[in-house]
Amino acid sequence: MVLTASLVLALLAQGAQGAQTPPPSPAPPSTTASQAQAYFEFLQGRMLEGEKNVEGAIAAYQRALSAAPQAADVHAELAGLYARAGRLADATDAANAALKIDPKNHEANRILGLVDAALTESAQPARQAALASEAIGHLELARASDVSRDLTVELNLGQLYIDTGAFTKAIEVLKDFLLDEPDYPDALILLSEADDATHQVAPTIEVLEHLLALAPTLTPAETRLAELYQTVGRWSDAAARWDTLAKQTPNNARLFNLRRATALVSAGDVTAGRQALQQLTKDAPRDISLWYLLAQLERRAGDAAAVADAARHIADIDPTDPRGPLAMADAKVAQHDYRGAVATLDPLYASLTQSAPADVSLPVIAAALSSDLEGAGDKVRAIKVLEDVHRRLPDELSVTLDLAGTYERGGKLDEAEALLRGVVAKDPSQASVLNSLGYLLADHGRKLDEAVGLIQRALAIETDNPSYLDSLGWAYFKQGRLPEAVPPLELAASAMTRSSAIQAHLGEVYFQLKRYGDAANAWTQALGGDQEGIDVAAVMKKRDRAKALAK
Repeated sequence: MVLTASLVLALLAQGAQGAQTPPPSPAPPSTTASQAQAYFEFLQGRMLEGEKNVEGAIAAYQRALSAAPQAADVHAELAGLYARAGRLADATDAANAALKIDPKNHEANRILGLVDAALTESAQPARQAALASEAIGHLELARASDVSRDLTVELNLGQLYIDTGAFTKAIEVLKDFLLDEPDYPDALILLSEADDATHQVAPTIEVLEHLLALAPTLTPAETRLAELYQTVGRWSDAAARWDTLAKQTPNNARLFNLRRATALVSAGDVTAGRQALQQLTKDAPRDISLWYLLAQLERRAGDAAAVADAARHIADIDPTDPRGPLAMADAKVAQHDYRGAVATLDPLYASLTQSAPADVSLPVIAAALSSDLEGAGDKVRAIKVLEDVHRRLPDELSVTLDLAGTYERGGKLDEAEALLRGVVAKDPSQASVLNSLGYLLADHGRKLDEAVGLIQRALAIETDNPSYLDSLGWAYFKQGRLPEAVPPLELAASAMTRSSAIQAHLGEVYFQLKRYGDAANAWTQALGGDQEGIDVAAVMKKRDRAKALAK
């Protein structure tokens, strides 16, 4: 959201649903004739403005200033009148005159701040930053000098803070605004933007839910809320939001129905997700993205024949599209034919590595080929494939993380650690890498104090990320800090109910705390989830033991 010049001027004139504070009256005059005349003319100006006689009011204020040129409040009042009349240059001159006399004058700072905010819209890029900075300075002074609160100032400050990247300040001032105007849509939109920018997922969801209860047809807010539901693993809620969006925006219905199908599958409703995708392929039979997603779904369901059928559809539509071989390799994997999957991807990988610059699909193909090589038992070449691509694309984060994971699974922990440390050294703000390095250290019992610190740094960047909360809880567990491990793991498990790895971690902590019934429930949840990252047989054995001990 950006406040337009016309909106700022409207706020100057009318306030934002009671957000404008009445301009102050000048102090009572002393007994001198000139001051008495100035006060009389000031009151005349106020009366004439109330009667919509703008020119008469201006003339009265000017006569007041002739009698008392050092009356800062009269200069400020004239500035406000000019601004409300759209005469921004005159408003700026009058406000500056007031500030020469009284640098902390509330109304003059308020007017200059709002005028500067309006002018940023049409200013050249080089001037916009300076205007925004000037506007913030004036509005902060106005806010500091206003004992009765000025909601127009707070709303504009919130917008300016967001425009300049001062998101923490924006959150503070917008929360103050919403104490008085809890249902003001523009403020809710701004607060959701600021919360989102600071990776505060739970507060962003709360604000967007409130906003959409007031204005249910705000497509951008609805879309962002659906995405955030997915981030925290609320897949059923996400599917419902995508369904609403598909009905509200027929032109984008296919996209939203596609995302709904993905959310349904992630929520565990594979049948409904498959039916939704099959209907989409009927409606758009030449949309390769639909067939590829259907192939992934069928692989997850273990239907190798259906995966192969989707792969053939892709090849029929476009034999050169890399998603065809990827899907066919998935069909081979579904049959546990890892060597066949490798043979399917090898020619494509070879052709992509010969192109310059590197094809955009190379990281995806390399990751799939490496995984299939691991499945085929060739861990040496699995590592080499990703090392080669990493040399070609050293700044491609997905390749770096894939290579680190392959190193770890291949027992090359030092190489994995060094690789991740190299990224952190270059960019300490990469939360995903901070978390990956912290989890690597914790999971293998290395440098546990540092592991906790790295994960805490990741959480400082993305406060509510469930994966990072899981990492923190697991690191505490490895340190033997069992009571401290419970809260972050419980938060992570409640956010990502289908993550078997997270549920299994929580089960381990409960078991060590002798909360055997809770441990059994957590491990049951793990077995009913995505089953990724766990040894199913081992978890079943642990669950059964916990059940026995709980009796």
